[in-house]
Amino acid sequence: MFRVILIVLLVTFSTAINGKFVPTHSAVLDEDNYYLYWLYTKETITFEVQAKTTGYVGFGISPNGGMANSDIVIGWVKDGQKYFKDRFATGKSTPVVDTSQDWTLVTASDNGTWTSLRFTRKLKTCDTKQDIDITESTARVIWSYHTADPASETGTLPQHTKRGTKSLQLLSYGAGLLKTPTIPDDAIYFDILQPNVSVPSDDTTYYCAGFKIPEYSQKHHVIKMEPVIQKGHETLVHHILVYACYKPVNDSLHGFHGVCQNKNMPKEFNCISTMFAWAIGGGAFYFPEHTGYPLGAEDSPKFLIIETHFDNPNKRSDYVDASGFRLTLTTKLRQYDAAILANGHAVTHGEIIPPGVANFKTVGICPSQCTSQAMASQPQGVKVFAALLHSHLLGRKIHVRHIRNGTELPLISFDNEYDFNYQEGRMLEKEVTLLPGDEIRTECVTDSTARTSLTLGGRSTREEMCLSFLMFYPAIDLTRCLSSPIPKYLINIAVSDASNINITTGNIMNLHKLHVLGPPQYAGQSLYQLYNSSVNWKDDVTVRKFEKLLATSYHQADCKMPGRIHYPVEIFMPSNITKPLPMENNDLCTATTSGVSAFMAQSIAYIFMTVFLVLFR
Repeated sequence: MFRVILIVLLVTFSTAINGKFVPTHSAVLDEDNYYLYWLYTKETITFEVQAKTTGYVGFGISPNGGMANSDIVIGWVKDGQKYFKDRFATGKSTPVVDTSQDWTLVTASDNGTWTSLRFTRKLKTCDTKQDIDITESTARVIWSYHTADPASETGTLPQHTKRGTKSLQLLSYGAGLLKTPTIPDDAIYFDILQPNVSVPSDDTTYYCAGFKIPEYSQKHHVIKMEPVIQKGHETLVHHILVYACYKPVNDSLHGFHGVCQNKNMPKEFNCISTMFAWAIGGGAFYFPEHTGYPLGAEDSPKFLIIETHFDNPNKRSDYVDASGFRLTLTTKLRQYDAAILANGHAVTHGEIIPPGVANFKTVGICPSQCTSQAMASQPQGVKVFAALLHSHLLGRKIHVRHIRNGTELPLISFDNEYDFNYQEGRMLEKEVTLLPGDEIRTECVTDSTARTSLTLGGRSTREEMCLSFLMFYPAIDLTRCLSSPIPKYLINIAVSDASNINITTGNIMNLHKLHVLGPPQYAGQSLYQLYNSSVNWKDDVTVRKFEKLLATSYHQADCKMPGRIHYPVEIFMPSNITKPLPMENNDLCTATTSGVSAFMAQSIAYIFMTVFLVLFR
């Protein structure tokens, strides 16, 4: 058995070393100067970097896009000799050579203009001190190069000529693919773009424009959507939502535009059926070959609203924008009509994040009562095939949890390294079945250590959101399934006897407009002031009590079908998860595999490397 294992290992490794490298993914790290290619398996990943230099080339994985604590490789070719080391950066200085060399050079070349390095490593190396695991979460890739080779491999390296960082999904089933789906010959497209709008000088603006969908003589499927971002506005345009209008909209409103919350906006623009969603850093999205978004049918929407979030922190007044979407359609219909479901925390003041807390969790729930009613005509459920996860500046992690009859199923989607400036849609490795009565929980972990007062949910970039947009088929009458804790039920975190507190009536979700009437020591304060002044947010016990309260107290549901029609689900108590998802034992560093002990595994690896050196030296 040992000989069989060794032969398989040798054949596999020999193929990786000598076989043709056919990357599946790519990214431009520096236009015309630095390109990245890669492919991965369940256990390893192989990169090839090509830099326009005859000096050294650096590449690495960073915890935050900076140098400190980054897992780095640096290599070059000098006088035909190849140099390559696995290194670790302690700060803005020459990265030290890693005590455990876990990156392996496959090949290197220098043609007098470009330097190319190909190297491989395990996704999980077990070097917890100087390596960073590569997972399905967002990876902050860092890169650098210098125009000259170092004098030696052991001395101080000259500071890079150029460096940069880019967030990527390295283990992706959609983003960054070199081979994209084929577009049919009959495909057509149309653009929905902001009509050269003068962006207001406010730091945050939500701008809406209406578009009549072209009239088609037959049903079409949208098979691709891609952002069209005006050059130079890549950071101004933070995210774009396209809403489908199922109620009649007057054709004269085609091209009408303005600030979304303006009181003069037509009431017909109050459409809530999310058709597409895109956020900063994302690219084109291709529907799976068996799905498409329907347009042109009798029951399809005839009018669209594009909502653009402009993030303008410097409050510039000279922006004129024409960004939006390009939709590609075909008459070659796929098997299923697709749709998108907005889940998570309703954008209200019920999302309350204490100041100065490194890890605080908020949650929005799509309750079982909603999915039961929405899927009544679809008892076999729907299949989720992609997700877009969305938060604001405080977001650090996002999990989309799946609960059925009190038992938690595997996560629908997640990102443990969320990046506000990189929000790429995620194609799922395996489609996830949602059944009637299932519950979906979107949870966001935030970091508010830089804040000194409460952060509330809201549209502004400095306010927060916690949302997930799930793409699924077949389409059902459900477009939005959100919830929010009701602030007045959270008041016992601020006062010892909440039963004596009287609160004004009105918008139950606006902490600034809800005021305390009595008793006298609290009278006149808004709930926002009360939570800010009467709670010791520096006490971790209090913080965790409040965190639990948000997840378990009464929630207000927002469960809607197309056309702003509500399902009869309003106030509910979150369900009790009786069987949480067990922690998976992914610790390959200590666990045994296929009955082979850790000692035997180490022995095999040692013998394998010895044989390899003899055969391939």
